[in-house]
Amino acid sequence: MKKRHYILTAVISYLALLIATIPAMPVIDLVNKNTPANVQGVSGTLWNGKALLIDINNIKIDNTEWSFNLWKLFLGKIAIDINAQFLDNDIIAETGSSFLGRFFINDLYAKVPAQQAAELANLPLVQLSGIISLDIESAQWKQGELPLANGEITWRDAAVTVADTASLGNVTILLSESDQQLLNAEIKNQGGDIKINGTAGLLPVADYTVDIKLLPTATANNNIKQTLGMFAQRQNKGEYTLKKTGSLNQIM
Repeated sequence: MKKRHYILTAVISYLALLIATIPAMPVIDLVNKNTPANVQGVSGTLWNGKALLIDINNIKIDNTEWSFNLWKLFLGKIAIDINAQFLDNDIIAETGSSFLGRFFINDLYAKVPAQQAAELANLPLVQLSGIISLDIESAQWKQGELPLANGEITWRDAAVTVADTASLGNVTILLSESDQQLLNAEIKNQGGDIKINGTAGLLPVADYTVDIKLLPTATANNNIKQTLGMFAQRQNKGEYTLKKTGSLNQIM
């Protein structure tokens, strides 16, 4: 009986050793051949490794290190700790998927220049400046369902240029879940040419709603006010209101 136990233990240990030492390169070769990603400079194992460069449609991520959280397999999840750099700014997160196909990101921290964020979002005719910081406690989504998230997005030294440049100071977006378990955002700012106060959120059946008040401050010139009037409705006392509800399919 003891002999069988020792043999079984040895076999399990050997299999665990084989799995733990699977080199990352053969798997990365499959990724390079079958996805838009081009991964270069790979070292380490599938479970703990590093890539010097990941290029996805000209989005370049440098010095990516990953480590699997194997214990989360017992919770029905595949989870990976990620450390990387984008435009010399750190990206730190845990990401993965449940066995039921629900993707998640936890403890995401990242910074990106606002103009690069605008280019990634393919925003036309707009120039942005400042630094956008992401501090996301949790986010999850599944194909065919609306996403959920909790955390904070901060846009420091924010400015938008259309016909003229408008300073927005520091903008804060607080992400949370509504009572109906839908994504909700509270938007505010401090300083700048325009005072911002409002909310945005998702509605059932992939709809969205936006309700934001915009009040030009004493530093806002006429060009800024005229630009506000192009997409928001002027109210009493010089305030502008942006109210809109529609389908996500129209903006994606």
